[in-house]
Amino acid sequence: MQVANLLLLFLTLSAEVKTAAAGPGAGIHTWERFKKLPYPYDLAFLYDTFPDGFMWSVGTAAYSVEGAFEKDAKGLSVWDTFTRGGNRKATGDVGSDSYHNIQGDIRALQQLGVSHYRFSLSWPRIFSNGTRSSYNEKGAAYYKNLIQKLKEIGVQPVVTLYHWDLPDALQRIYGGWSNPTLVDLFKDYADFCFKTFGDDVKFWITIDNPFVVAWHGYGTGIMAPGIKNDPDLPFRVGHNLLKAHAAAWHVYNERYRPLQGGKVSMALGSHWIGPSKTRRENLPACQCSLNFVLGWFAKPLFMDGDYPQCMKKNLSSRLPSFTQAERAFINGTADFFALSFGPALSFQLINESLKFGQDEELDLRMLLYWIRAEYDDPAIFIVESGWFVNGNTKTEDPKHMYYLKRFIMETLKSIRYDKVRVIGYTAWSLVDGFEWYREYTIRRGLFYVDFDTTDMKREPKTSAAFYKKLIESNGFPPLPENMPASGVFPCDFAWGVAANSIQVETTPSQFVDPGVYIWNITGNGELKRLDSARMMPPRRAHHCADYTSIRRQVSQVRRMHVTHFHFSLNWSTVVPTGNVSEANATLLRYYRCFVGELLRANVTPVVTLWHYIRGRSSLPAPLEARRGWRSQETVQAFADYARLCYRQLGAHVKLWITLNEPNAEKLSYEVGHNLLRAHALAWHAYDREFRRTQGGKISLTLHTDWVEPAYSFNRDDVAPANRVLDFRIGWFAEPVFGAADYPAGMRSWLQQRNTLDLFSYHLPVFSEEDRELVRGTYDFFALSHFTTTMVSDVVEDKYTFEGMLEVHYLYDVTWIMSSRWGSPVVPWGLRKVLNWINSKYKGVPVYIMSNGVDEDPARFKDSLRVYYLYNYINEALKAYKLDGVNLQGYFAYALSDERDPGFGMYGHVHGEYVVKSSLHHYRNIIDHNGFPSPNDSPQQCPRLPEPCSGCHLFAKRPIVGFLTLVGSALLITVGMIIYYAAKRHK
Repeated sequence: MQVANLLLLFLTLSAEVKTAAAGPGAGIHTWERFKKLPYPYDLAFLYDTFPDGFMWSVGTAAYSVEGAFEKDAKGLSVWDTFTRGGNRKATGDVGSDSYHNIQGDIRALQQLGVSHYRFSLSWPRIFSNGTRSSYNEKGAAYYKNLIQKLKEIGVQPVVTLYHWDLPDALQRIYGGWSNPTLVDLFKDYADFCFKTFGDDVKFWITIDNPFVVAWHGYGTGIMAPGIKNDPDLPFRVGHNLLKAHAAAWHVYNERYRPLQGGKVSMALGSHWIGPSKTRRENLPACQCSLNFVLGWFAKPLFMDGDYPQCMKKNLSSRLPSFTQAERAFINGTADFFALSFGPALSFQLINESLKFGQDEELDLRMLLYWIRAEYDDPAIFIVESGWFVNGNTKTEDPKHMYYLKRFIMETLKSIRYDKVRVIGYTAWSLVDGFEWYREYTIRRGLFYVDFDTTDMKREPKTSAAFYKKLIESNGFPPLPENMPASGVFPCDFAWGVAANSIQVETTPSQFVDPGVYIWNITGNGELKRLDSARMMPPRRAHHCADYTSIRRQVSQVRRMHVTHFHFSLNWSTVVPTGNVSEANATLLRYYRCFVGELLRANVTPVVTLWHYIRGRSSLPAPLEARRGWRSQETVQAFADYARLCYRQLGAHVKLWITLNEPNAEKLSYEVGHNLLRAHALAWHAYDREFRRTQGGKISLTLHTDWVEPAYSFNRDDVAPANRVLDFRIGWFAEPVFGAADYPAGMRSWLQQRNTLDLFSYHLPVFSEEDRELVRGTYDFFALSHFTTTMVSDVVEDKYTFEGMLEVHYLYDVTWIMSSRWGSPVVPWGLRKVLNWINSKYKGVPVYIMSNGVDEDPARFKDSLRVYYLYNYINEALKAYKLDGVNLQGYFAYALSDERDPGFGMYGHVHGEYVVKSSLHHYRNIIDHNGFPSPNDSPQQCPRLPEPCSGCHLFAKRPIVGFLTLVGSALLITVGMIIYYAAKRHK
């Protein structure tokens, strides 16, 4: 079984282990449990489907969408009054006008294909002043009609009795939920609704999110009715809300359940919280935070009819108490756990005091598991979940879509891995509407509503298309392209490791110490230097093996079992003045030794002439001072520098890179043009002057992170991605590998920008001479690839919007992110970019010259890098075997943290080198030449000869080598004669 499958199996088995105890307080083990899950495999996307019969729902709230606030004798609600006071600018008087547009909502539901629709009844629309005496027949008829329409299309209603729009008369007369009188009034209202609508309703929600009602309606004043300044009032309100719910539940249970067969619950909202600095002593504070928000209502309903101990301890007499009879009356009055998770609370309405000094997080999966542990494994119906976008967003809402995807994925994992009994999921909301205290500044609908039009037409957003497809598939069914591939690469495949640079020492460090030492054989066994004694170093010619840094680095490379090592020269130190006649001969000798020692270790050197480092030019200082790459002098100087390197190192180097990632930074188009000319001159110099005698190959390395359309439901959606690819990769690839000119899309886009006089982008024009110079200046396509981003042409976040290309960068929130720089880990992006290159430049030989991920350097068990290498190389195998990409080699980045901090497979701490886990895993892949299937016969490849540390003497200096061998044999013979003579004498 492959490594990934083994780890996934371990993840599943470990997740199935049940907590030892369930009940109040058992949830505290949640954080430790998830901390022990195998990272990053527990974060990987799960391709699976939901159980049969899973309920797919979508929801709305009456005040948010209905409008018609005075129509047909409807009474005022507290929100009608609240939105007309203070500094509030908008109301829900019209909302999305669902009252007059039932058919529009029904069509939207049909498009989605949901099985359930959650909506709320407006209490003042049915009872104008909140009591049965003010019954409004037209209001009830509206809901009867809606339920009938749902029945006709096969959608089951999930009906909420109270979603925050309390009749204003009850607030004015009784003080709203602060008065216990409302318990009986709500009970009577619920009784009417059960009797009137209950024959067609199987799921009832009595009260939505009582925490918001109590804490923000009667505490902070953010929500209607806007009461504040009494810190104890929220707890009295919550007390009454619990009693009102219990009264309604008992009415249903005693009078209607036997005939109607429905279920009743209370929708409870919650956030999620994580321990500050992951300290175990902070877990009780996390537990208390959840108990103050969710446990406030969940524990009385699901456990024992009383409040959490944390609330009692912190609030003391401020918290009302239940009598024994009241506890019995409230306990067990929920037929399922109705959960609300999303921006109704998360990062919106959780005060700092309720976090207890801990860190708020967005993790639905952990919350679901906590509920399972804390409340003895109830059936959970997620009755509200989703996210939001800015109010100016229209039908393209990728952020909402990907948050939906994330929450649904976490739900699926909780079912499959954690054995949580989730029975349904409700996306929020069906249509855009009035978003409470946020008014119309955000949108949460799956369907776009233009509030400035009279017909309020519903248009499906990208999130609606996603949700529809998800429901059709009942989740994320496994597809062949998502499964690991088995197979091997060709025998001559280049397995390599890359480093931006190597450690250089200009003076050999062996045989140069003149000190004299004595060996303390009777004490601690250490060598002790005698300060008073010195000896002359031996007179001998320096050898390449005398460089300690070379021996160490070559040894590190050999230990990886790679066939190739890729590193960069430093132009500014090899030729400090820019004039090759003044080259640093000592440094060139060191490089020559280094590549020679690599070859003796059966490792092929791959050498880059110029490595662009962000923020540093790395040009010789005099050239930088004379306009750098904007000058033709630098272009010619680079060609001369390339010739110098070919002459000095070409006997050992058969793979050359002229420029490394010249397209990785936003350089000017003038600089890019000169870089292309410099590359072409260096390529032609090798081709004409050195190739015949040295027999090497040469190209340039391009940065090729993939760009994926944020949504791909029609052809227009891919245009922004293609535009970015033209500007990122095609900018350098098309002149060299294609038509000897810049991409047509790139040129036309810039011409359009300049025509509008918005910008002044001057893309150089290739002369016929330049075309001939750059055309075909490659022997292979070398690329570096690290991650994938997404783009859309919708402005959602100005900080990630690139005005010149008119694209918005974003990422899928289900992707694994690297721990240090937050770089997404998206293995399939590598396969896509390889196919893109192959489609553009058919059959071109391809080398992946650099591929790796950053991880905490102190993490020697670098499991993220292990995951990264396995999956990225597997995607490379798919491109080679399944897609026909002419892939010649793969280089992991990087060798060591010393030169490439955070990316190395060797750690470097206090001068010591530590082998990380990733090195062993990468070496295992190399040793198997990929991922062979157990059923396939072993691949037969010729074995490379083992390197002989002393054999180079015979190759380079045969006479010296022969005399050395004879001398060694003579010394051994003399020694044996003396030994046996002494033994005979004794």
